[in-house]
Amino acid sequence: MKEKIIDFSNGKFTYEQPKLILEPSELEMELGEGDEARGSIRVSSSDERRVKGTVLSEIPGMTLYGNSFFARAARVEFSYTPRWIRPGEQKTGRLLFLTSAGEYEIPVQIRIRSREEAPEKEEIPLPSLPEKEPEETPFRKGRGRSAAWTERRKQEEALFEIERELEKERRGACTPKESVKRLRELADRLRSADAESAFYLLLDAWVMIREDRREEAGWILRKYERTRLFQQREVSVRALFLYVNTLYQGQGEKNSSGVAQLQKLYQRYPENWLVTACLLELDPKLSRNTRTRYMVLERQFRMGTRNRLLYQEAWNILSRDPALFEKLDAFTLQTLYWAASRGLLTPEAAQAAARQASRLKNWTWLSAKLLKACYQVHPCKETAGAVCSVYIRGHRTDSDAFVWYQKGVELDARITNLYEYFMYALPENYSRILPKQVILYFSYHNTLTSHQKTVFYCNLARYGSREDPACEAHRRPLQEFLMEQLSKRKVNEDLAWLYERCLRADTLEEHLLEALADVLFLRKLTCEEKRIRQVEVRYEELEERIRVPLAGGEAYVPVYTPGAQIVLIDEEGREYRRTVPYSLKKVLIEPRFMQACVSGLKHHTGLNLYLLEGKGKHRLNSENVEIAYRLLEDSRIKESWRRRLKIELLKYERKHGRMEKLDERLSLGDAELGMLTGEERASYMEVLAESGDRGKAFELLEQYGADGMNARSLLRLILWKLGEGGDHKSLIPFAVQVFRQGVYTEQILALLAEYGQGSVEELLAVWKAAEDFGLCFPALEEQILAQALFTEHHVCQVFPVFEAMDDRGGDRTLCMACLNYLGWLDFVRGQEVPEGLFASLEHHFIWEDRLSEAAGLSYLKQLSVLLLLTEVQKKLVRKMMKELGEKRRYFAFMQKLSPFLTERVMPDGLTVVEYRCNPAHRVILHYVLEYHGKKTFDYMTERIYPVCGGVFSRGFVLFYGERLTWFFTEEREDGSSVSTECRTQENREEQILGGGRYQRLCQMQKALDCRQDRKLKKMMAEYEELTDLAETQFHRK
Repeated sequence: MKEKIIDFSNGKFTYEQPKLILEPSELEMELGEGDEARGSIRVSSSDERRVKGTVLSEIPGMTLYGNSFFARAARVEFSYTPRWIRPGEQKTGRLLFLTSAGEYEIPVQIRIRSREEAPEKEEIPLPSLPEKEPEETPFRKGRGRSAAWTERRKQEEALFEIERELEKERRGACTPKESVKRLRELADRLRSADAESAFYLLLDAWVMIREDRREEAGWILRKYERTRLFQQREVSVRALFLYVNTLYQGQGEKNSSGVAQLQKLYQRYPENWLVTACLLELDPKLSRNTRTRYMVLERQFRMGTRNRLLYQEAWNILSRDPALFEKLDAFTLQTLYWAASRGLLTPEAAQAAARQASRLKNWTWLSAKLLKACYQVHPCKETAGAVCSVYIRGHRTDSDAFVWYQKGVELDARITNLYEYFMYALPENYSRILPKQVILYFSYHNTLTSHQKTVFYCNLARYGSREDPACEAHRRPLQEFLMEQLSKRKVNEDLAWLYERCLRADTLEEHLLEALADVLFLRKLTCEEKRIRQVEVRYEELEERIRVPLAGGEAYVPVYTPGAQIVLIDEEGREYRRTVPYSLKKVLIEPRFMQACVSGLKHHTGLNLYLLEGKGKHRLNSENVEIAYRLLEDSRIKESWRRRLKIELLKYERKHGRMEKLDERLSLGDAELGMLTGEERASYMEVLAESGDRGKAFELLEQYGADGMNARSLLRLILWKLGEGGDHKSLIPFAVQVFRQGVYTEQILALLAEYGQGSVEELLAVWKAAEDFGLCFPALEEQILAQALFTEHHVCQVFPVFEAMDDRGGDRTLCMACLNYLGWLDFVRGQEVPEGLFASLEHHFIWEDRLSEAAGLSYLKQLSVLLLLTEVQKKLVRKMMKELGEKRRYFAFMQKLSPFLTERVMPDGLTVVEYRCNPAHRVILHYVLEYHGKKTFDYMTERIYPVCGGVFSRGFVLFYGERLTWFFTEEREDGSSVSTECRTQENREEQILGGGRYQRLCQMQKALDCRQDRKLKKMMAEYEELTDLAETQFHRK
């Protein structure tokens, strides 16, 4: 630094400083707790020139090894041990390079990973359910339905039609004549379909007998009797033959023989329905004994026969002998349903079925249909009760069941659990008071579930009347039920309405008020995603996580603050916060409940959280500060949030001037201090400083630093420490911090002036602040000026510092260097300089101080633009111009100072052209000089050289009428070039005074231009005489 300043004082300047390359250009470090970082920074010059400099660090804990350098390229190594930064915090700072090439900064960012920090995993959306695609089975084209199958199907349909015609005939739905006609058509269809079938042939014979064509039927029977048809293996054919043959023969021994053969056949094949039907038609014993006949039919049903003729025969027997209806089994159900479906069911049978309905063990579709038909045939409470009983057996609670339960209640049916199932099946849109008998029943025997009790009491509360004794009898049980549900923290939409309508909060004990407070904050969460199994609620303020199972897509979760985090959990335990949609609905909304809880509960965690943060992030005030203190003592509160709350309370108490002594509840231990964030620690230290415990506050300040601390509180701590005495160098970082925030005193400025380091701009700010206080720090002034000149940074801005030093008689070399440099900037570089520079230059020139040539030229150039000069200035002009003339240094501004000269310093008519650039560059002057009377002119190029640093100049003497046109070309070191605009200068001076040679030549040229021949001849003659005289008088030997 000293060598460069001496060069400036001697007038030695470098036109362009090299540029520094810093690698890396910025420094970022991320460390774990307890880690140490090491690294290096490479400093190099852009043009291989050597650079001198030093490195300053404002990062606590960073150590620089070899922080000074003088080289073309250097490496600055460093190590960093975290200081004043805790896990999870981030610190920024800089490394300042003060070099002969200027001031440079490297921003530094340091981050310490948190102990609990883990990268947040990106939430994976719930995978969509795969769509069930129809199974692709290879299509194999079959042969289709064969003609034989189709024909067989038609034959089966014809046989079914025969059975249906017989049924219609027997129940009187058609006449025998119509039936026979239809049977003939069906028999012919079967004969045409299979003429070889013995069964169809016998059917044809049977139809002939019914048509009274007995002779033709006899031919068929005799033909097959000869072939012993009755002995063939097909049981159905044998049975039909015996039946038709018996009908043909009529009464007699042969008839008895046919019945006997059918009986033997029945004994062997009791499961065959045709054998049983034929026997029932022909056996006189079965005709007389109805019970046996019914038992045969029932046996046939149990063997699997399902036939309308079977049900018809059974119904006929039951209608003739109702005593056979002993139980409502499957056969009886089927028989009665057949009768009901044909409109044959009688009121007596309906009543009998209703009486037997109580013995049914299970609900079946058939039993329900039958009993409904019984009610339609004979509407009474017995038949309605029968329908209700079968629905109760099936535990049916749907809308269809409710219709019958309602009828049973209206008809006062005596059915067990009828009223209970009436309530179970009660629809949501039931909008009237419950039947009176239901209300009375449950006043003595209330075994409903809690849900049904809720529905029951909601109905009474909505539609009941206080004047009704039946409703009034439920008032006390209602309160007991609500107390029970409240103690279990039960709530749903109906129960919430019931709480709001009927619960008396003023009579609740403390444990019930706590339950009410829990219920108040329950929200109904609805999620349509079937794979979600649980809901978890997390709070920033609470340690615990509340997990609730999801049932039927619904769950009731506690939500105390808007910041509650809802997490949905699927069957595999995966968590979803944003990708699965859900809705939240507040269930219980009753201001008087909230008022009762607020007035009656002081230590309910959820309620206190709601009162503090229910409307978002809180701000402490007189209304909620006590709530904050309660939460502070709550064991469910998370420690990290408790610490933040302590800091907020400390700030609040300090703001309201109540920190004369620190409350024990707000004190923090060493472990807690280590867990605080930087901002929280800063607040705590501010409170300690204000509460009088400055020693403890300063210990924390040295341990954790002052980031985020209020400037005035930090200032008080610094001043207290300064009053304690000792080494104050450790206070510099804190003094810098308060000064940057605009808070300082004289002691702070003195401390910064004595030990402070920084950029020119920062040191200048300290000097200005000291000047406002009327303080003078000579060492600081010299440091600012020397650093500005060394770095060539902010030199113009520090000129007031120079003026103060100059007035006080500061370091002479430093002052001369500053004036020389500023003069060089003005004259050579053409940059703006402070207004007071020329007054200072004049002062030093008067005292004949040794300044550089560039400073003198800058001063003369400034005088050249003035209209009037003082006698002192004129004297300085004559002296300095004479010195320049002796050195043959001519510049363009010098022509304007000619009037103030007493003797000629520069040639008459001299025109000087100038160009300013780096003196190391090659400058070419291109010009054309136009002479009078000459028709062609030469284009000239000439390399010119600097005469004063970076100023290139060339002089031309122009006579009257001559014209100079020129421009410059600059060739730079990188091979590029730049040219100026073309300019022209012409001598057209109208008044040419003087009798010198130059003036006479100009006057003659002007006379020639004006065609003043007589005057021209006279002047030429005078010029020749003077020339001869001069040659004679000044003849050289």
